[in-house]
Amino acid sequence: MTNSAPDEAAALPQDSALPKDSALPSERSLPQDTALPRDTVLPQGTMLTIEQRMVNTRAIAGGMRVKQPKDVRRPGGPSKARVLSAGLTGRIPTLEFMGDLMATKPISYARVGPEHLYGLSDPELIWEAFAKLDGMTTKSMALQATRPILGNGMLTSEEPEHRRNRSLAQPAFSPKRITTYGDQMVECTNRLDAKWRERFAAGNSEVLIAEEMADLTLDIVGRTLFGADLTGDAADISEALTAVLGRFTKVTSPLGMLMMIAPTPARRRLVESVEGLDAVVERLIDDKRAQLAAGEELNDMLAVLIEARDPETGEGLSLNELRDEVMTLVLAGHETTANALAWTWLELSTNRDVWAWVAQEWDAIEPDRQLGIADIPDLPRTRAIVNESMRLHPPAWITSRRLMDDTTLAGFDIPKGSTMFASQYFMHRDSRYWVHADAFEPTRWINSEGAFDEKAPGQPRAVWFPFGFASRKCIGDRFALAEAVLAMATLGRKWEVIATDPASVVPVPAITLRPGNGIPAHIRPRMIAR
Repeated sequence: MTNSAPDEAAALPQDSALPKDSALPSERSLPQDTALPRDTVLPQGTMLTIEQRMVNTRAIAGGMRVKQPKDVRRPGGPSKARVLSAGLTGRIPTLEFMGDLMATKPISYARVGPEHLYGLSDPELIWEAFAKLDGMTTKSMALQATRPILGNGMLTSEEPEHRRNRSLAQPAFSPKRITTYGDQMVECTNRLDAKWRERFAAGNSEVLIAEEMADLTLDIVGRTLFGADLTGDAADISEALTAVLGRFTKVTSPLGMLMMIAPTPARRRLVESVEGLDAVVERLIDDKRAQLAAGEELNDMLAVLIEARDPETGEGLSLNELRDEVMTLVLAGHETTANALAWTWLELSTNRDVWAWVAQEWDAIEPDRQLGIADIPDLPRTRAIVNESMRLHPPAWITSRRLMDDTTLAGFDIPKGSTMFASQYFMHRDSRYWVHADAFEPTRWINSEGAFDEKAPGQPRAVWFPFGFASRKCIGDRFALAEAVLAMATLGRKWEVIATDPASVVPVPAITLRPGNGIPAHIRPRMIAR
């Protein structure tokens, strides 16, 4: 959620397929070890396998190699020994390595195998690279490595597929549509509240808060975006996502990408996990198509995508394209918000003064009134704790783009084929732009009138970018914020969450920034004096 000029010639679209004179395969699968020619089209009912997405990913990665001139003046950065050590041990996409890369300011450099990486830590440079140069950049090699999981969905696709599919999905995330989602968000949260009450009444107050939030957001995504009850699939989806994301750093390292070619146990487990996710997604699509064929009037996002037609060609999305968009939304709409909520509960558990401050807002709500989208402007403190949590623990912790042409940044000539990185995690904690940068202080987001204000901290542009930039800004940002605020306020009115061992919770960076041990905690009903 890429191609430079030479990349475009070698990239294989996810719906490229068998030669035209080949016999058609079975409806659901294709041969598993063949890179697919780019000038053919998959049959409408055919879905690529994880094995084929791996083959295509390797072909795309091979086509992205760009030989750079030897006489380029490079910025400083981590030593070659540190880079080599990180590459061999699979620690390239980690906070430790990225911290080393970002330590040299305002621009730094590291070569990892054939990859030329530039870390940007100045807001104007970040704005120039990710906003002004948006049209001459593509996705990086690291994000290409997620294609076996995400396929060619909105997070990974390039133009014109990205623009087309984003326009088809945009109506599902309009302010009007999000307003209709609000009641379902709260109803899902009330179901979790009821589950907690049953558990507490049975004498069990122990939870893994990250798992609880993952189940909640999966329920919300299922009902709002797919019009489906995914609670029965929650364990399988969460287990598969944990397995996939847990191996992400190994897969995206140079050594890891090579290891994924061999039939190793790690590769087999990755394939099995993704196959499990594919099966759930395929069932969602089949069920939705059956509902539409039966004449049901549906307005969830999946129904909208199935019925959408390209205004120029009149063609709809193939099963494979639908699979990729659904998988992207399951990950982006479920995983990221779940992490934001889990980190927020952890911070409230360890900052009791902040807990008391936001609880005043929750306790002012009439006890029996159900919240909705219209209440969010009247919940500035809740909005502030969510923002502050995302500042310290951004679910999307790093962003990267690959140059399609030469450019110049901070006086350095940056050749095409280079990859530029900016990190939400490090910019959101940079003491040059934030007062008490490492402290959890939600009041920084409240203005003099007591209202929530994203500009209240006084940070320059491109210092705060939890949802990305320009054409690649997250399509579901309003959805995610509404979901997080309503879930926190609905549960916070009724429950306290006390982390058992907060010091043991460490960030685990993969595609998202996860709390490492799931945050063991106790829950207890709040005693509210009115």
